Amino acid sequence: MNPISDIKRFVLRALFRLDGVPWPDPLLDDAVRQGILPRPLQSDINQAKRELEAAGFLQGDRDDLDGLLTWTLTEKGRHKARQLG
Repeated sequence: MNPISDIKRFVLRALFRLDGVPWPDPLLDDAVRQGILPRPLQSDINQAKRELEAAGFLQGDRDDLDGLLTWTLTEKGRHKARQLG
């Protein structure tokens, strides 16, 4: 399979399980690296997140206080994650 597609599915499912809680970018990257075998490259993880955000499935937001990037699903992302199971 395509590693980017696998990463996208993993990210959608993982964020759906958080039930709307924003997830920090470094923790999401770690979860992807631990949850997919063989371990994906960081560049593939970054590309998958960019593509999900560009397609309207994810929303990234930087905290004004510490600059930490967090991710949440959009409504479109929640719908797709429910389809994936």
